[in-house]
Amino acid sequence: MRYVTYVLTPQQGYFDPGEQVLSEYGVTLRTIQDTDFLSDGTIVTRREIVGDREDVTRALEHPSSNVFEYMLSDVNESKILQMHYQPSELTTNLLEIHQRHAVLLDYPMEYTGPNNAHLRVSQIGSESELRSLISETRALTDLDIERLGRYDPSDGQPLIDLTNRQREVLSVAIEEGYYQEPREVTYQEIADELGCSAGTVGQHLRRIESQLMSTIVLGGTSRTDHGTPSTPDRSAETKPSR
Repeated sequence: MRYVTYVLTPQQGYFDPGEQVLSEYGVTLRTIQDTDFLSDGTIVTRREIVGDREDVTRALEHPSSNVFEYMLSDVNESKILQMHYQPSELTTNLLEIHQRHAVLLDYPMEYTGPNNAHLRVSQIGSESELRSLISETRALTDLDIERLGRYDPSDGQPLIDLTNRQREVLSVAIEEGYYQEPREVTYQEIADELGCSAGTVGQHLRRIESQLMSTIVLGGTSRTDHGTPSTPDRSAETKPSR
């Protein structure tokens, strides 16, 4: 098995019109935590975002967002958005490519680049399947490979499957004293150093710690436990968009 991490850059500046609307309302996209492509061609997805609740609501209820319904919850310094929407042709084609190949998505996918308009994706599969998927994807949008290598969950190398971003987060956390006793830094302080949200820092560190513990206890590296979002500090808000 092989793994690959790459960054997708949509030529029009966004994957779905709704992402552009969110950006126009000052909402920042952080991660895609899960996506389900339904048989009717619509999508149910869960994402981490940062922005004022009022701005998020206005963006989601804008006609260009194509959102049928959504649920918004506050988690630490960010928000978790679960929504059901009609995807763009580009998003539909990208998901159809994924479904045609025997590969696994390694969540979360991370928004990156200018205006967080690019998407960092990690996948696991055979070399032939990954090569074919990458070739088909490049026919639709720009794709830059960041990492490519052998995936072996039992090789006993706890850092082999950390992405560059995870290594950066871990390095800052160690340097700033997160693992000292007593702890010398918070998620928010690490986030300020990295230019991201406290929720994203927590998510990265939980994934890293899970991988390291799996290696120590089970003798292998896990890429499937991404941690569970903290309990929302407010009641979740569920609304149809129209």
